[in-house]
Amino acid sequence: MLTPLYDRSELVNKTLSTIEHNLLMGASLVIIILLLLLGNLRAALITAVVIPLSLLLTFIFMKEFKISGNLLSLGALDFGIIVDGAVIILDHCVRKIHDVTKSLSRNLTAEEVKKTVYEAAVEIRTAAGFGELIVVVVFLPVLALTGIEGKMFQPMAATFAIAVFCALILSFSTVPALASLFLRGKVQESDPFLMRQAERLYRPILDFAIKRRSVTIGFGLASVLVGAVLFARLGGEFLPQMDEASRTIQFVRPVNISLDQSLRFQEKSQKVISEFPQVKAVFSRIGTAEVATDPMGVNLADTFVLFKERSEWPNQQGEPRTWAEVTKKIADQLEEEIPGQRVLISQPIQMRFNELLEGTRADVSVKIFGEDFETLTELSEQVAKAIRLVPGAGDVEGEAQGTSPMLKVIPNYEFLRPLGIPAREVLETVAIAVGGEEAGYIFDGVRRFPIVVRLNESLRSNLDVLRALPVETGERASVPLREAGKIQFEETLGTINREESKRRVAVMINPRGVDTESFVLAAQKKVNAEVKLPPGYYLEWGGNFKNLNEARSRLMIFAPLALLLVLAMVFWAFGSIPQTLLVFIGVPLALVGGVLGLKLNGLPFSISAGVGFIALAGISVLNGVVLINCFNDLRENGLRGIELVRQGTAQRIRPVLMTALVAVFGFVPMMLSTGVGAEVQRPLASVVIGGLISSTLLTLIVLPCVYLTFERYMARRPVAERS
Repeated sequence: MLTPLYDRSELVNKTLSTIEHNLLMGASLVIIILLLLLGNLRAALITAVVIPLSLLLTFIFMKEFKISGNLLSLGALDFGIIVDGAVIILDHCVRKIHDVTKSLSRNLTAEEVKKTVYEAAVEIRTAAGFGELIVVVVFLPVLALTGIEGKMFQPMAATFAIAVFCALILSFSTVPALASLFLRGKVQESDPFLMRQAERLYRPILDFAIKRRSVTIGFGLASVLVGAVLFARLGGEFLPQMDEASRTIQFVRPVNISLDQSLRFQEKSQKVISEFPQVKAVFSRIGTAEVATDPMGVNLADTFVLFKERSEWPNQQGEPRTWAEVTKKIADQLEEEIPGQRVLISQPIQMRFNELLEGTRADVSVKIFGEDFETLTELSEQVAKAIRLVPGAGDVEGEAQGTSPMLKVIPNYEFLRPLGIPAREVLETVAIAVGGEEAGYIFDGVRRFPIVVRLNESLRSNLDVLRALPVETGERASVPLREAGKIQFEETLGTINREESKRRVAVMINPRGVDTESFVLAAQKKVNAEVKLPPGYYLEWGGNFKNLNEARSRLMIFAPLALLLVLAMVFWAFGSIPQTLLVFIGVPLALVGGVLGLKLNGLPFSISAGVGFIALAGISVLNGVVLINCFNDLRENGLRGIELVRQGTAQRIRPVLMTALVAVFGFVPMMLSTGVGAEVQRPLASVVIGGLISSTLLTLIVLPCVYLTFERYMARRPVAERS
């Protein structure tokens, strides 16, 4: 019976459980916020219906486009953002029905409700429809990513865009239909207690800001500058490190160690690890397997450590509480009890991921290229020594481990040539004696076993025995090997690695307690100051740092293009360059909060956070579109100046706050989750939550002040001209 030692489906199921928990909690919080803030129970329930319908449609399209459900593809879904369009439409429908009912002094008939809902949906189509489309468009840069970052983040962007697009379709089809059916009779537009308190607090703040417009605008600019400074100091990493709830410990021993010695080291090491009560199982792999898919010397061992469930861990005082704490304690115990070997800590998937990308098993690698291997080895030692002094270096280990004895056979051509004996005879004699050769088979039923001829194990390393081996010189004639050639042990390099036709060695680094970008920048500065490279030799920094720079450089190209496309869409909607630029004020104001969200959570910039910034740009534009669209409607009715701004913000504070709050609370479970895989979702959630808070507050205060300052430029072209 086969018993699986390591099953990755367990990790997959744990991450899916985390996603399921976050989605259910997010959906519950969104529905609660809708009930508390919308002011109409029927409208809140209609909005809530969009959540399961949009999710089901998203799953259908995911299956059609062959997008699997995993941590990344489902990890960015936020039901708060998904229902934004429905919230805006239903809020306007309730307001419109209430106004018509009040003007007629009676309840509306079914036909009148249908007509009013239709008119309300048409009136608000620019704010709701364009806002949702903009959220879809801003994800185009992520779909343009290539390489490993494209493979990882394209499903996330595609799933999010599909979900928002499905919600947009439902907002203009299912939602108005349900509204026309269930918003009949007496429809009361009453602000709930929380919304009334928000409006009561907001009104004096807006009046104060309007009176001191220049100070308010200056505060907005200052906040953007502060955000830019903080962003420059964030640090960066390619992807947040997901804790796999298991560890890979690579033991690096002297290169000339024997297999028996390595096994003794390994048995002692595994005994130390197994004594920890948090450990469920330990198993190892040493050297090269028969099917050499992952060859390595007997001096290297990959040890897999599987942990028990957290509920089974001891709760005594002083016991480690997290996987990271247990790992550190294990590493310290190994170094204390078993000297003579170095320890590199990683995780099973993380180690393979690094090896596939860069050819080394560490998060960061310094590759040194050149011609002379002794010089390369010396340089790698200098680089490793310098890097160990950098704070946060963690595990630092050179790839070149020195020399090992190798059996060298040199045929005596002067002796062999007159006899007509090829040098191959000498080499084959040694190969058969040491490595063996199949001489036949033994059959046991249907099974067969090879018969291998070679010297006894105790004689294979005896040079006197090897020198006495007979080398065939003809029929029934042979000479001892000592006459036909020279045989000796020499210290030589076991492995010489090459890349791009050049020899290279690498220094492997697993940083701890510091982000990758900050560590690499500090390490580069240290290495450049202390290590002088000879002519023809050069360094290359690889691993996560290289992947981060490549992904960020692509985003720096495609993200501005997407924002330009959004700019064009907003201009097409409003027909005014000043209004378009005014709507875009929300983008930098939102980025400030995103940076603060990362800073307060102690997170560096990552591609996951970058996706959050992209989503944030679209959502912040949505708030500006809603507000400016209302200003334009009031302007067409003859209002101007401060009265226009006061009435416009009074009418739109509820949808703006609701769209922001439902999006924020939809992401709250992701930011607070501690389950397996939560590390990948946390940066994205932190960015969106922080950005939405700053964008909403500053948009409701700074944007009206900017509008009043430049009101004379806010006229827009008639619809006919724009068409």
